Amino acid sequence: MRDYNISGDIMRTFYLFKINDDYSNLTKNIPFNLYNTYLSIKLSNKNNLNYLFNQYKSITNQILISELNKLLYLKMKDMDGYSIYRNVHMYNNYYSDEVSKLIINNSYLILKSNKSNSTFFTVLNDIPNLFVIDFENKDYFWLDKFDNLRLAPQSTYSV
Repeated sequence: MRDYNISGDIMRTFYLFKINDDYSNLTKNIPFNLYNTYLSIKLSNKNNLNYLFNQYKSITNQILISELNKLLYLKMKDMDGYSIYRNVHMYNNYYSDEVSKLIINNSYLILKSNKSNSTFFTVLNDIPNLFVIDFENKDYFWLDKFDNLRLAPQSTYSV
C-alpha cells in the first residue's frame, strides 16, 4: 500500500538498520545477502518468532535513541522546515519540495520521504554500518555508499 503526502506525492518508506560490526564485515560487499536476511524475517510467519527474534538480534545493534535524537537535533536545528517531537523528526524543505519524516525506534529507523535522496540520508551518513531497505521497491544499500547509487525511480501509478 502506497503512502501519499498532502500534495499527493508518493512517500517512499525506508527502513534503516544498525548492523553489528561482524555481520557488516561479512556482507559489506554482498548486500543482497543482508537484504535477503531482513526480507525473510519480514515475510516469515509467527511460528518462527523465537528463531527470527534471535536472528534479528544477532545482526542488528540497538539504537541509542537519546543520543541519535541529540545528534540529529544538533545537525538540523538551524535548517528551515526542521522540527522534532519526541522520537519523530520532520523536515519540510519548501525550496526542494522535500517532505521527510524520520521515526526512531530501539532497533531500527523508519524514513518516509517523497524524495529518494532525503536530507536525512546526508545527516545520518556519518553513522557507521547503517543499512537501508525499501522493501516495496526492492532497494537496499549501505548508507555510506549512498553517493554512488541510483535508486529505483518513484512510480507515478498505483498498483
